[in-house]
Amino acid sequence: MFNLGLDHVHLLVKDLDEAIDFYESMGLKFVKYTAHGGNACMMKSHDGILFELQETGLIENPGLNHMAFSVSDIDEFCRGLKEKGFVVDGPLDNSRTGRRLATIRDPHGFLWQFVQKTS
Repeated sequence: MFNLGLDHVHLLVKDLDEAIDFYESMGLKFVKYTAHGGNACMMKSHDGILFELQETGLIENPGLNHMAFSVSDIDEFCRGLKEKGFVVDGPLDNSRTGRRLATIRDPHGFLWQFVQKTS
């Protein structure tokens, strides 16, 4: 139907500084701090995959929040999902990041995000 490419992986962590140290020791490079509901940052692997780390000290089970895939036309993509019976949240404009976003949940409740870069 559409070509999907991995945009980023969003991880929830209890301690951002500790997580940065850990992922840097694994070879990821720190990119920048971001304002994503609190302390957050972007890190990048050697092959360009982005990892968004978000500190949320209140969670009991840190880990994967969602995976995001890039799409070239999010409106068309969402129409296609809805035609197949998916419940789609979005697309929504995120002026902070210059992106348009939409999400769905799989049958197990896992969150999938789709991103169209607008700038």
